Amino acid sequence: MIVTYIFHSCYVIELDGFSVVVDFYEDVPREDGSFWIKDYLLSKKQPLYVLCTHSHADHFNPEILRWKAENNAIEYIFSGEILESGKTKRDDAHYLNKLGVFEDERIKIQNFGSTDLGGSFLITVGGKAIFHAGDLNNWHWKEEVHKEEALVFENNYLCELELLAENIAHIYLTMFPIDPRLGKDYMLGAEQFLDRISSDYFLPMHFGEHYHKANAFGEYAEKNNCTYLPVYHKGQSYQL
Repeated sequence: MIVTYIFHSCYVIELDGFSVVVDFYEDVPREDGSFWIKDYLLSKKQPLYVLCTHSHADHFNPEILRWKAENNAIEYIFSGEILESGKTKRDDAHYLNKLGVFEDERIKIQNFGSTDLGGSFLITVGGKAIFHAGDLNNWHWKEEVHKEEALVFENNYLCELELLAENIAHIYLTMFPIDPRLGKDYMLGAEQFLDRISSDYFLPMHFGEHYHKANAFGEYAEKNNCTYLPVYHKGQSYQL
């Protein structure tokens, strides 16, 4: 398995004979000047699963619907919220509402909850569970809202986390927001996640250009027997 950070919350997962891309926002160049998606991934002409957790512009770029012209072996799996947003049509994708499942001979994808729009995806391949959180996080905004409001946000998150934990005890790879905009407790949601669900590997998302702040989570992950994979630039790949 090769996992590549594209940008923001977008990761590409290359597996044996097929690939998965989640929450594409914008393409980024490779070392040779070509682009990760349009020049590399689409040119592979292998089955490609294109997932999108919700309709926010930094997670859903309608350009992905044009990729079908380059690769007719694409399966689009979207949160049902994207259809409700009016940004896509019924026949553009397989739509999953909460706890909905897409499954074929290669992959199983189940939609779990979010504390923002849409959902999050639990992807199972070859017996390994991969979790992409979308915008699921403890968006507490403690430094901007009253304590009572922050507690409501946190409780909503913990309820969604408990639902996930009831369905999966261990995750091979977790991709989760580490967003410094939340203030001094910006890692809290990720900490609570690893406290509740063990993971072998952890990759950050949603951190903008604040690589050092995202990578500060590595120490907490290691204390939870989880290998943190530090991100230093767009297009960085990991062989797992």
